[in-house]
Amino acid sequence: MTWTPEHRRRYAPAINHMVRTNAITRLAATIDAIDPPAATGRPRLWSTLTMLQALWWMCRAGAAWKLLPEIHPPRQTIGSRLERWIRFAVLERALVVLNGCLRLARGRKRQPSAGILDTQSVRTGPQRGPRGFDAGKKIKGRKRVLLVDTEGLVQAVQVVPASVQDRDTPAVLEPELAASALLKVWADLAFNGEAAAAPMTRHGIALELVGRKNKTGFVVEPKRWRVEQTFGVLGRYRRLQVDHEGSTTMSRIMTLLAALFMTGMRFERQLRA
Repeated sequence: MTWTPEHRRRYAPAINHMVRTNAITRLAATIDAIDPPAATGRPRLWSTLTMLQALWWMCRAGAAWKLLPEIHPPRQTIGSRLERWIRFAVLERALVVLNGCLRLARGRKRQPSAGILDTQSVRTGPQRGPRGFDAGKKIKGRKRVLLVDTEGLVQAVQVVPASVQDRDTPAVLEPELAASALLKVWADLAFNGEAAAAPMTRHGIALELVGRKNKTGFVVEPKRWRVEQTFGVLGRYRRLQVDHEGSTTMSRIMTLLAALFMTGMRFERQLRA
C-alpha cells in the first residue's frame, strides 16, 4: 500500500503516541539501569516510568506543578525523585547513553568530534530567581547555552542570566568540553574574542566562527542550522517557552528533560526506519 498524505493525516496521531510511549519506556529502563531501586529498605511506590510520564506532561503542557492531573504521582514525590536524579547526575548520564545509541544507529561514532554552540534568550515569569537583560535581543530573563553535535543531538546545556555575553558562555561549559572528544566547534560571530576561545583551546578544541555581518533577511547558515533546528524542536515543549523556574538549576533540568524526550523519540523512529 502506498503511503499517501491522507494516510499520514489519519494515522500520524497513533504513530506519534506509539513512538512517545516506547521512547519513555526505553528512557525509564535506561534510568533504572543507571539508578536502580535499593535492594533493601522501603520499596518505591511509584515506578520510574510513571515519573517520566508525569514529567513529559509537565514539559509538553507547560502547566504549573499544582495543575498536575491526579492520575500522576504527587508533585512532592516527583520533586523528591527529581532531586535525587540531579544529585547523582542521572539525567546527564541517560542523555549520553541515548546520544551514543542514536549515533551508532545512524552509522556514526559514539562520541562526536565536532559540535555547534549557540545561545537562546527567553523571558522569565514573575517568580524570584537569577535573571538579566539581554541588550541585543531586548529580553529580560535567562539565556540557554546549548552545545549540539552535527546530528543536532544535545551534548551539553547550561542556563545563565541573560545579561551574560555570548562570548563568556563557553566558560560555563568547560567541564563538558573537557570530558568530550570534540576537536572543532562552530559558533556565530557573537563568540569572537579570547574569552570564548580560551576554554576550548585549553582542551584542544578549535573554534570556528560562522555567520554574516549586517544580516538582512533569512539565509540558512552553514553548520549552524543544526543548533537552530534543535532550538526549534525544544520549543515545542511549552515549559521552555517562558522560564517559570525559580532557579537556573531547575531551568537547566527542564531543558535537559526536553532534550531526553526529543532524543528518545528520534531513536525510536530511527529503529523503525
